[in-house]
Amino acid sequence: MRRPMLSPTRRRRSPLPMILLALLALLIGFLLWMSTVDTEVPTSRIEQDVTNEALAK
Repeated sequence: MRRPMLSPTRRRRSPLPMILLALLALLIGFLLWMSTVDTEVPTSRIEQDVTNEALAK
């Protein structure tokens, strides 16, 4: 004869919530990292020869 179980059978939790939490944390970390990356382009000097224009007038 089989003994009756005193504790209910354990159901295994789905790993989906932990995977979604990890993906959300990675996304937030990526966005924070992207906000700190320097994307500015340094200004470059544009030189134009104006001596000929001044002499022509």
